[in-house]
Amino acid sequence: MKKKALLLPILAGLAYVLFSSYASGPAYYGINRTGSQSTVTNCSGSVSGTGCHGAGTGTSVLLTVDSGATTTATTHYIPGYTYTIKIHGTNTASLPDFGWELSTVSGTGSGQVQAGAFSTTIPTHTYVDSCAGTGLHIFEQGAPWLGAPAGTYDVAVQWTAPATNVGNITLYCTLNAVVGTSGSVSASDASGNTSLVLTPITSASVVSAVSETGLSAYPNPVTGNFNMQLDNAQSGTYTIQIFNMIGSVITTQNIEVNNAIESATINTSNWASGLYNVVIEKDGNKKSVLVVKQ
Repeated sequence: MKKKALLLPILAGLAYVLFSSYASGPAYYGINRTGSQSTVTNCSGSVSGTGCHGAGTGTSVLLTVDSGATTTATTHYIPGYTYTIKIHGTNTASLPDFGWELSTVSGTGSGQVQAGAFSTTIPTHTYVDSCAGTGLHIFEQGAPWLGAPAGTYDVAVQWTAPATNVGNITLYCTLNAVVGTSGSVSASDASGNTSLVLTPITSASVVSAVSETGLSAYPNPVTGNFNMQLDNAQSGTYTIQIFNMIGSVITTQNIEVNNAIESATINTSNWASGLYNVVIEKDGNKKSVLVVKQ
């Protein structure tokens, strides 16, 4: 009887924390609200279907990914590279506080698994929690964050892609804007969710110049200028054409080759992130190399 008398208050306290407050983030308690693994995204419920937030929606959520070296967003990943994932949320009610969950997975449906790793260096008052029973690591708040200004919510984290190609990777995020009260349901809370698919760029496409062509491009991937080098080239005029991935020519230039080894510098500062096909042509003969712009 004494054990029961002690146990009931402890369980009651745990239930209050688990079902009435997500101040530490749902994943801390083993709850995935991102939408990955076919989970729900509404922040009003927890394991028991109750929670400290209302079921309201209306917060817009945007995910962008860039390489860190440039703020140009990308929808691709190169195995082993590190990227910055940025979460941006807004709502017209200008609610003061917010929390979020972000997961990165490969696969489909309930069978999705962890893809890549979040940095161990993360913003203050945030955590990367191992979400018990899911196999996922979820980036979330360690305490409610204050929007700056109210109604605008921003947070970013570094993430490293898997070392090998795992196919498409999907980023899932739910962001909940709240009135700032704790321990009670508010109909004013406004959540929203989104997802973003990253497609792989394999090492075969990054290092696509083969020895017999005598053509190479470096650095590749590129953020600014890259150099094209022709080895064992015959003298004469060569035409360089750059094609984007829908086949449109974005630039054309000629170079004069006078030596067996010749190089040309290409400026990519105005290119959008993505894959480009660089084609060298002389006397009807063509050679090409794929270049990744970050």
